[in-house]
Amino acid sequence: MTDFETSCTIVVMPDDATIDSRAAIREQYKTPVNFNARVRLHGRFSTNKVSGGMFSWIFDQIQAPPNARVLELGSGTALFWRANQNRIPPGWRITLSDFSAGMLADVRANVAAIPHAFSFMQIDAQALPFDDHSFDAVVANHMLYHVPDKPRALREIRRVLVPGARCYAATMGRSNMREFTAMTQRFIGISMGRAAEQFGLETGFDYIRPVFSKVEVRRFDDALEVTEAQPLIDYIESTRIGRNATADQKAALKEYAEAEIRARGSLHFTKDTGILIATA
Repeated sequence: MTDFETSCTIVVMPDDATIDSRAAIREQYKTPVNFNARVRLHGRFSTNKVSGGMFSWIFDQIQAPPNARVLELGSGTALFWRANQNRIPPGWRITLSDFSAGMLADVRANVAAIPHAFSFMQIDAQALPFDDHSFDAVVANHMLYHVPDKPRALREIRRVLVPGARCYAATMGRSNMREFTAMTQRFIGISMGRAAEQFGLETGFDYIRPVFSKVEVRRFDDALEVTEAQPLIDYIESTRIGRNATADQKAALKEYAEAEIRARGSLHFTKDTGILIATA
């Protein structure tokens, strides 16, 4: 098993969250390579070692009937369902979707061994191809900050939910990875931690409140203690900003990280993550 399969306390925090170009997002996620590089950092070094990690915790929050129709937006590489594969109620009818055809192909492959039937669709969250009241739950893990027209996407999510059903939108707060943001600002000159301003635990609440009848914020207690410098560099290189950084900038950042790890034993990064639960 890979590192991210054995630890599912994962939060993906791409710098591309501030880009409104759908072409740029499609390019960033046309294959799972960049996504997986980011996932590995969190999978290896998260401090919350509760069984199943954050994905198990998110699953615990879902309230849906035994025969629920469930839609996941932005399924990524299907890590959420792989982490919870032995907990899926047999009666759930689950549709997995992604904006990227490449990611959706990886979703199909990654759930093939799960003993449950899934449907798959390449869709845009801003224009859901479903009738009103089609789903008993919608899951959107760390993806709504990518959507250019968030109010439109949220109206679409509410439209396809049955009355009283919920949307579960995992995201991050403003203090998430603040030390990492300061480090990239210092050595590369550009801040990488802006997704929370696009749709975070604070800003997402403000987006959801006008659309849904009720919204609740729940936080997941976690942090990173990074004991190797190279995974940080791999993470940075998987991003648009990292690929534009010079070799000297990345070498200086790596040298700093190695020195801090030698001196302190690890580099600490705050994680402020959780879920917004919106009731239709």
